[in-house]
Amino acid sequence: MSDRKEKSKKSESAPVEPAEEFEVTVETEGEGAEEKLPEDELRELNDRYLRVCADFDNFRRRTRLDRAAGYEEGIIESVRALLPVVDSIDGAVKAAGDCVTDETREYAEGVSLIAQQLAEALKALGVTEIDGEGSAFNPALHQVVIHGEDEELPENHVIEVYQKGYRKGDRVIRHSMVRVVN
Repeated sequence: MSDRKEKSKKSESAPVEPAEEFEVTVETEGEGAEEKLPEDELRELNDRYLRVCADFDNFRRRTRLDRAAGYEEGIIESVRALLPVVDSIDGAVKAAGDCVTDETREYAEGVSLIAQQLAEALKALGVTEIDGEGSAFNPALHQVVIHGEDEELPENHVIEVYQKGYRKGDRVIRHSMVRVVN
């Protein structure tokens, strides 16, 4: 028995060389008949095992990537559904700022705080506003609604934003609707 323990310790510590000759016996049903597996069949079984392991690793990687992509797509679709609310709150902030009296000051401040909370929530999700007025026109980010001429400003310059655009990372959620000059 001590010889077996020593052999098992040796086999655990040192990997088996593929060129090494070995035999595996498989007991079949019946009178204890034993069948010897040839080396080629063992290699085939080992190759099949390695392919199954590789397929499973690929499956886990694909599943992880699909789950991450689904999460990102869920955020983008949720933000897309909330953009009309964001536009309404921005409009309310502008309207409240234009006609502030003592009676409506608290209302205007409340609407501004709601707009700030919404902006912080979008920022926490990784959603950023696309640059607007004063930026250079970028067809990947902006949609031109009106094109005008102004000799004092540089070429393809955004001078007014009609609807804000948003993006998450490199993906555009909604293009900015802008007025461009030159």
